[in-house]
Amino acid sequence: MPMTVFVDSILESNLGYASLFICVGVGFLFLKRVDRGEPGPGYWALGFFLNALGFLFWSTAIPLPAASYLLIGEVFHVAGFMMMITGLYRFTGHAYKPAFFVCVVAWLLAWALSVAMLRYYTYPAGLAIKLLRAALFVVAGLIALDRRADGARLGNRVAGYSLIAWGAYMVFFAFVRFDTLLNLFYGFLAGLQILSAFGMVAMVVDREKAKAEASELRAEKLEGLLPICSYCKKIRDKNDAWLPLELYIEDRSEAEFSHGICPECFEKHRPDR
Repeated sequence: MPMTVFVDSILESNLGYASLFICVGVGFLFLKRVDRGEPGPGYWALGFFLNALGFLFWSTAIPLPAASYLLIGEVFHVAGFMMMITGLYRFTGHAYKPAFFVCVVAWLLAWALSVAMLRYYTYPAGLAIKLLRAALFVVAGLIALDRRADGARLGNRVAGYSLIAWGAYMVFFAFVRFDTLLNLFYGFLAGLQILSAFGMVAMVVDREKAKAEASELRAEKLEGLLPICSYCKKIRDKNDAWLPLELYIEDRSEAEFSHGICPECFEKHRPDR
């Protein structure tokens, strides 16, 4: 393919996006070190690395036939999107179920069929690929916004709405073409991806904050030595005031006391004797 202003623009833009996505993937690897038990950041790092490879092939920097670099780039992008949605699925507490794998296989078959038909029905097949991508992003957004998801907070909303906007953007540009503003199109597309990444980072931060709050609450309830009188069983608080055991516990928990008498004390202190 001869080098023209248009092709040079594609080369520079896609190489720039590849570099950007590599940096985001490295960031997720560092985030993975914050809590090695969280599955999400590892999937997301791999997803961004795969997308970076997709942009690298789309840049035409690698000398391959046009059909080859387009197909390989598409494969890497789809693999990256699958890692992203899998990370969201696992991070939000969903367990792998047969329905999940059935949906993934059905989507991949529809995508593979659309790619195979590109050679014969370019526009309809290309439109089908974009709509399939959009569906994938919308589903990923809905997973992040699921109210039943573990720790659904601000980060989930940022990631969820960004992914849905990403899918809507893909649908819009499937029907509207701006060949003279191709860099603007890619800029907004990459921007929505980065905004989604910010939401995923916020999801991890929210999760760690929730864990810290739970640990602090547990420490307040369960830890520490209580000074208690050996005779009357009153407890000394932080202000050096001696409080009855019942009052001390009621002030610091939801427990309430109802007084009775145990069998041993009943035999010892029987009122009829």
